[in-house]
Parts: sequence; structure tokens; C-alpha cells
Amino acid sequence: MWIVGGAIRDYFLKKEIKDIDFAINIDINVFIKSINKTQIKVITRNVDYGTVSLILNNKEYQITSLRNDLVSYGRQAFIEQTDKIELDASRRDFTVNAIYLDSLGNLFDPFNGIDDIKNRKLRFIGDPIKRCEEDYLRVIRFCRFYSLFPNKKISNIFIKNILVKLDNINLLSNKRMKDELTKILNNKNFELSLSMMQRLSLDKYILYSKNIQKNERENKGFKIKNFKILKYLKFFGSDVIDDSKLDLLSIFIPHLYDFNQLQAAYLRLEFSKKTMKYYNFLKQIKSIYSPIDVKNFKDITNQSKKIEIIKTLWKMKNRIFFLNKSIYRNERIPISWCKLGLFHILPYEDLKKINVLDIHLPKCPFNRNHILQLSKVSDYNEIKLLLFKAEQYWVNNNFSSSLYEIQNFFKINFK
Repeated sequence: MWIVGGAIRDYFLKKEIKDIDFAINIDINVFIKSINKTQIKVITRNVDYGTVSLILNNKEYQITSLRNDLVSYGRQAFIEQTDKIELDASRRDFTVNAIYLDSLGNLFDPFNGIDDIKNRKLRFIGDPIKRCEEDYLRVIRFCRFYSLFPNKKISNIFIKNILVKLDNINLLSNKRMKDELTKILNNKNFELSLSMMQRLSLDKYILYSKNIQKNERENKGFKIKNFKILKYLKFFGSDVIDDSKLDLLSIFIPHLYDFNQLQAAYLRLEFSKKTMKYYNFLKQIKSIYSPIDVKNFKDITNQSKKIEIIKTLWKMKNRIFFLNKSIYRNERIPISWCKLGLFHILPYEDLKKINVLDIHLPKCPFNRNHILQLSKVSDYNEIKLLLFKAEQYWVNNNFSSSLYEIQNFFKINFK
């Protein structure tokens, strides 16, 4: 048995080893029979390709018999078992993923992958186009590994030849597409991968599956070329992102693609209903600031910016809720969504300058109990509306109104 591929690559890169895959030189069905005698859980969905997964301590390990791919088309292949590591290695994608380690610590490196790791060089094994035709996910994997091995010289011939093949990306399953994009964003220098996707025009194809006809595809790629907003959110907004109950891919897609492509993204990447609700929220807040408002925002002081931001957060969290009861029902919009939404309507540099991710809404001194004391209203929805209007008065006064002032405002207008 050998450890193969990513674990060895990550060891030489001095990265955390998260997944360990194994290669064996016995028939996979014989291996399954031996494992079935134990209490280890075996997943056999890919057994036709000589691969099974073992579940140990809630962690999955992939076991693949040494094999030779006789015919490959897309992700599928006709295979035969082999006892030759050279044949197994020759079917893999990149030299850095074709390194084997046996139980005695001996390395087998038929394509000089270790040297490529040391030199930060990403090379396909054999003809790059043929490798991608065998599995079109390899085009995306190429972009992912490019962030680890940013080879300056990418063949123009490869770029030209791969371009005519990209429509086949739609053959990939939604799950494989989503998993690979997620892995890209988890890399430290993910912006290099996104830039390479643009360079290959891959960004124009990843949202469309085989269920969407060619004439229905908009083929619009990323709308941005500078990924500084995404880097800022990833590396400084982890708490906000965690509070949003959304994954990084869900949050980044509206920055990468036009809002009219979010439905395609929702379907292609199998996002949750919560993600689609977040996208509907983003579409509504786009109208909060006009170009003139944005210009005026740029010209005010940082302290005034903070006040304006807090007002905007309050509008998002409360006013949109009241105007769209049919969409949000009894849910309050999370403040984390509001903070993330700011990056779609206001200049990034200004938001960064005032540390917008660390801003918190002040607490209004006026609450539901004060309404019950000052009025005879008992209906829940009426109380909620009155509280909204009292808070609106407080917000319009830059959050400086005292409880006494708010009470007087309430007595005059709603008692």
C-alpha cells in the first residue's frame, strides 16, 4: 500500500495535511471482502473505477487499486487493474500529484514531481489537452493548483486549444463543480486561481450545466478583475461570515457575477434556500444608494461615514423587513448580511478605512415595554410597527436622542 498524491505534495509544501489517499496493488473487490470482515464502513459508489472510501473516526480515506485507464471520456473510464506504479502514475493529472510513498518511507516519483514542487512548477503529465479531455474538472484543478505553483509561463497553445473545449465544462456534476470552487477559495492565494480562470475564459462557463441549452447561456464571466474585496472579506471578515450562516462561495458569487446570473449560480452550485434569500436581499439593497449618494459619501469625514453606515445598517435590517413581509415573514435580517451587503453598494476603500466589519448597531433606549406603558396598543404587529417608527426617529437624530426625547416624540405622535 502507498500513500499517493495530495498528502505528499502538501508535506513538501509544508501545508497542513487534510486528506490522505492510498493506492493498493490488489484487486479492489478482494480488498472490500477483507474490510467487510471488520467494523469499518466502506463506501463503494466508485468501485467500477477501482476506488472505495473507508470511514474511520468520522474521516474519509480513499483507497484506489493501481490501474490503467484503457479509455477515458469525461470523468468516466474503462479500466484494468495493474501492478505497475508507472502505469497508475501516467493516468494522473499533474506531476506533483503522482508521487508515491510506501510503508518503509521510500518515495517513488516517476515524473519528477518533487523537483516541480521545489521549483513551484505546475506540469501536466503528458499532453495537457488530452488530460483535460479525460476529465474536464482538470481545467479547474489546473487553476486551483496555479495558486500554489504560479508558473509564469503558460503556453499560449494550451490556452488557445483549451478555449474550444470549455463548453464541455457543463458535463461536470454540480457537486464536483461546487467542491472544486470551494477548494479554490480555501487556498491562501485564491485570487491567482480566479485570475487564471479569467485568462482561460473558464469563468464564462462554470455556472452552466448540461440542462441549460447553449442559446440560453449568457456566457458572462467575472465582472471584476481585482479581487481585493474578496481577500479583505476572507481574511478580516471571518466572524461576520460565520454569523451569516452562509459559506464563502455563496458570499463571493455576487461579487464575481452580475445579479441577473445569481439564479443560474443557485441552480448550478446547489446553494441552500437561505443563500437564495440572501441574494434576494442583495437585489433589494442595490437601490439604497444612487451614484450621487455614493459621491457624497466619499466626500464626508470618517466620523460622518460611520454614522451614515450605522443608519444604512439599520435601514437594511429594519426598513427592508417591513417593506417585504411576504419575503421575510417573521424573520429579522441578520446584521451580518447587512454588513456584507454594504460591499455591494458603497466604495470598498472607504468601508475598509472605517473598519466597517467591526461596527455594531447601538441599542435604542426605547423598547416594547415603553410602548405598552404609553399606549393602549396590544396587537403584536401594531406594537412592532410603532417600535419601528420610534427607532426611526432615534436614527434620524443620529442615535443621539435620549429615552425622554423619544418618549415625548411617541406621546405627541402615537399616544
